[in-house]
Amino acid sequence: MSDYSAIGGVESFEWNRRDSARYDTALEIIDEAIACYARLRNRAVASGNAAEAERLHSEQAACVTEQKLLRPGDSVAIDRVLRDYPALIAWLRDRIG
Repeated sequence: MSDYSAIGGVESFEWNRRDSARYDTALEIIDEAIACYARLRNRAVASGNAAEAERLHSEQAACVTEQKLLRPGDSVAIDRVLRDYPALIAWLRDRIG
């Protein structure tokens, strides 16, 4: 038996509704952070603060990369997103106002 699925080398693992919900939630949480960064970045661009806009873009890009690399079977990464991102989003929302 192979450790990979027949659909392009995706690692196989036990999947259940809880795992699926946690993975989907992690993706949605990262989406929210990306959206918050976009709002703050747009604000920085509008105010002419290029340095802040670039910094925010870098942080947003890190979230995008993390989201792309997140895998359904990586419970450690999913746990970290579910643990850490809510505080990040709260902090970003406070900055948005």
